[in-house]
Amino acid sequence: VQAIFSRPSFYDGAYPVVNVDSLLSSKTPPRFWLNVQNAAFYTQYGIKAVDNILEILKAYPTIEFVSSPDIGFLRSIAGKTNKAKVVFQLLNPMDVEATTKQPYGNIIKDLPTIKSFASGIMAPKEFIYPVKPDKYLEPPTSLVADAHKLGLEVYASGFANDLFSSYNYNYDPTAEYLQYLDSVDSVDGVVTDFPATASNAIGEITNLKSPTFSS
Repeated sequence: VQAIFSRPSFYDGAYPVVNVDSLLSSKTPPRFWLNVQNAAFYTQYGIKAVDNILEILKAYPTIEFVSSPDIGFLRSIAGKTNKAKVVFQLLNPMDVEATTKQPYGNIIKDLPTIKSFASGIMAPKEFIYPVKPDKYLEPPTSLVADAHKLGLEVYASGFANDLFSSYNYNYDPTAEYLQYLDSVDSVDGVVTDFPATASNAIGEITNLKSPTFSS
């Protein structure tokens, strides 16, 4: 149930759910990110997610990213993905990771270990800019800076135009993207339900930083 009704329903049900083969065999997206949300689910049904993903990466070398919240799965594919970057997806701080049985809030404190099996992290945006109970932002954490020092890329997730976040953004989703993309410790990318809005924000940064020539 939506709390904010600004999201149009015009496109609901307009496009079928497609698998990787049906998508990549007919067209070549400029960039493609493959996420394996629950490797254990496939194992329960006798499907080896690791083997399937490695076959897909071999068949479609244009895939640039492979992510998962399952450390065991990521360790199994580390070093076998050709050029595809391996990204560790962090869930909510109190959620328990399947392999280590540790909360993600504890795992993120050990970035060197994450670096041993991944080239980047996908973190809920609140890991970077926490939101206080009164819905105003706390000062940013050092997560982005600390990760970058180790050579880990950082992708912030959880963006959606119709999901209220913080009063600091004055109900402007573009302002929220700029908070993460145009700062001293900017993230390397964002994961969003509204890519057009994120693209517009990136375009705004580009326009602001482009040199102006006059005659």
